[in-house]
Parts: sequence; C-alpha cells; structure tokens
Amino acid sequence: MNEVMQRHYDHLLKHLGLSTEGVEIKITGCEPVSPSPWHIGEASATALSAMAALISKIYDIRSGEKHQQTIEIDLNVAALSTLRCAFMRNNGYEIPFPDIEYPCVGLYEAKGGKWVFINGGFPKLRRGLLKILQCADNHEDIAHAVKEWDAFELEKTVQNAHLCCVVCRTREEWDKTEQGKVLQETHMKDGLLMPIEIEKIADGNPQPFTAQEEGELRPLSGVKMLDLTHVLAGPTCGMMLAEQGANVMRINPPHVPYILPFLMDTSQGKRNTMIDLRDERGKNTMWKLIEEGADIFSESFRPKTFDKYGFGAQDIANRLSKQGKGIIYISINCYGHHGPWKYFPGWEQLAQTATGLDIEQGENGVPAMLPTFPNDYITGYLAAVGTLAALIKREKEGGSYIVKVSLAQTAMWLQSFGKFSKSEIEGVTLDMSVLPDYMLSGHSGHGFLEYFGSPVHYSLTKAYWEKESVPAGYHPPSWK
Repeated sequence: MNEVMQRHYDHLLKHLGLSTEGVEIKITGCEPVSPSPWHIGEASATALSAMAALISKIYDIRSGEKHQQTIEIDLNVAALSTLRCAFMRNNGYEIPFPDIEYPCVGLYEAKGGKWVFINGGFPKLRRGLLKILQCADNHEDIAHAVKEWDAFELEKTVQNAHLCCVVCRTREEWDKTEQGKVLQETHMKDGLLMPIEIEKIADGNPQPFTAQEEGELRPLSGVKMLDLTHVLAGPTCGMMLAEQGANVMRINPPHVPYILPFLMDTSQGKRNTMIDLRDERGKNTMWKLIEEGADIFSESFRPKTFDKYGFGAQDIANRLSKQGKGIIYISINCYGHHGPWKYFPGWEQLAQTATGLDIEQGENGVPAMLPTFPNDYITGYLAAVGTLAALIKREKEGGSYIVKVSLAQTAMWLQSFGKFSKSEIEGVTLDMSVLPDYMLSGHSGHGFLEYFGSPVHYSLTKAYWEKESVPAGYHPPSWK
C-alpha cells in the first residue's frame, strides 16, 4: 500500500474509532490502471481494504480468538470492479438495457459553451425533462433544446422540478457552491475528507453477533439485512456483505422501475422479494421482517423518503429501542445529507459532472464521462465499511446507528488521491487480461450467468455467495 493509500486507509479507521491489528494488506500493481486522470484503482482498493479489515475484525470477535488474515487486492482488479456490471453475460450474451440509446441521459452543450448533464434514465424523469425542454426524445432535438438554455438556469429549473440536471463544473467551481462548501465543512477531518458519517440515533443493549448454529463460521453469518436500495451503490453494499455470509433480502417496490443489468449483477447472494409500503399489508410485512431480527436497513433514496411510510431511521430506531434492540440504518444519496442539494435526485454521472471529475476527464473544455462507475461502486464499498463499523459499535455499546454516504462525497474523496496529467495516461487502457481469473459462472434465476466475483482475496474468510442472482420478487418476504 503506497503512502497516499495508507494515509486514507488509516484516516478511515481512525475516524471510525477502530483499529485492525492482525490484518496484513497486500496491494499489487500501480497506477495508472485506467484511462482516467483519477486514481480509480487506488481509491477502490483503499475502500475495499478497509472493508476487508473490518470483516477480519468481526471474524475475530465472533470466533473469540485472534487470527492473522492476509488481504490481497490488485489495483487493476479494484478498478475493473467499478465496471463489473459490463462484464456479465446471460447465456453468453450481454444483458440489454431497457432503452438502447437513452438520448435523455448524457452531456449536452448549453448556451455560451457551458455543458450540462441530464439524466432521464427512468420514465418519470424522462417525461419531466422532455416537458421542460419541449422537444422529442432524440439526441438532435435534445441538443438543440439544451443549446437554447443558460446552463445554470436549466440546472435550477430541472432541480426545482425534482428532476436530474447539473452544470459541468471544475472542482474549484464546485467548492464555491453552497453544496460544495457544506460537504467540505462537515466532512473534512484532520485535513482529509471523511466520506463516511456514522451517528448514534438511539440507545439499546449491547447486541452480540448471533451464535453460529451449524457449519462454517463466516464473519457475517446470521446478520440480516433489508436492502431497499436501487441502481448500483446501495445494492453493491448488500452484495459485498452477502459475500461474507450476511442474509440479505433485496426488496423491490412494485411501482419503482429498475435497470435489468444492474439488478442482475448486484443480486448475487441475495433473496429478492417485493413489498409495497404504500399499503398496510406491506407495512405490516416490513415491521415483521424488522422485528424478526433485522440488523441492517439500507435505502438509497433522497433523505426523508421513507419517513412518510413510517420507516425513517428514527422511526425504526425508536421502536426497537423500546425492546432494548438496535439497527444499522444505511442512507445513500447523490449530493450528501447536508446542504441545499440534499433533497435533489442524482446518479453516478451527475456526481461526476458536478464535482469536477468530468471536466478533467475531457479535453479542451469539453467534458467526458469516466471509463468506469467509481462513485457508485466505491460508495457501495464505503457504505459496507460504515455498516461493519456500526455493527462493531452496536456489539459493544448497543443502540441504533445511521450510516451516511453519498456519491458526491465519494467523488471528492476520489479526487483527494491525486490526478495524472494527460501525458501520464496516454495509451493506458483497462487491462482485461485478468478478467478470466475473477469471473464466475453458474445457473441462476435468469439462466446461465457469467459474472464478476469478489475483487478481494481473503486468506481465511473466503469470499463467495451462497445464493444465485434471481429476478425481482422471486422469493416470498420471509427470512426462512
């Protein structure tokens, strides 16, 4: 682990209040490993290292003895893991996206040469954007319509309609926005941005990890997680916990659309059910699952979304506190949990564009998207780090905790690893030659799947998924 990675790794653990003796981290390879000025491999590997170290700590807690676990991560593989959904094959074929083109998703030039990113990846978002732009759903008409707008006016109009559009800013411009200032002020610790926030929100009795019933002791066996997240960052968190034995139940509301390749990829190791919190039956089912021993409740919607159904962080924590229990509540969003943008919807690309990643990826003032999805996947890894730290805190102190991460915080954290010049990354490509060593295959609820496995090699607690990926709503809403 180089000096920059070590500093970030130590910083993460220090501000989570944890140490990890007895864990040896071996990092192989060196940057640049992707055609990007940003250190995607190093940031990904650092988050994965912290996650793996806490997995090792929980293994020691549960087994009652100290182990010497060696963690091995290749920087190239860590970078590839932030594009894992692209490597999946279903019966030998790529999994198609619902819309082949998605003209309502992309970078467009506005009046005066400033660029914006719009995202209408789901039908409601797309209809809203086209109504504001007053144009047809094709690249030419959208480009012409956006060109008529001042970039900042379009951003403001779209965001006020709770839709997705941001101006392409430099990092300096982002830091001058109210949102950028708030994230700097609230998350800067000892000179480095802390991308994870953990807050105790209710008291409760210390809650030891459940006793192992039968078979192999896995670090997270018996840990129950309700995964109400969507797209990539949130589901990635659940998938990474499932690879160490967590019992993860993904919940798809019947009225919320999903993107099939993302669902298939991040459903490894999970049950998959359907619950509608808009009716009493769904609410009763959810409370039953929570009170039957759920340890983790994870969601990736805008703040307060679940409060209106009675399943906000404080709602669940207060109810369980009366029983002496506690829960880990994960909240993931785009722009952070503080500041004027916290209620705006957003995606990977919007975080890239707003915080300055895209302008550096592009050339001559024309922005470009990064070659992978680092904000999504690394945010998922960081959410897993925060969750593991909160589980350890609950085991010792009791109570309920909320874990907060965001795509924008991750984007800013990625930038803190440094930047390569254009000459330094000239000719660099993602090395796909290692893929065969990390690809898994087998029959699933979707057919025969080839998919990317774990980017982390554990010497003791082998990473694997006990359940195959299945379609949305495949299982009944039951832990058994």
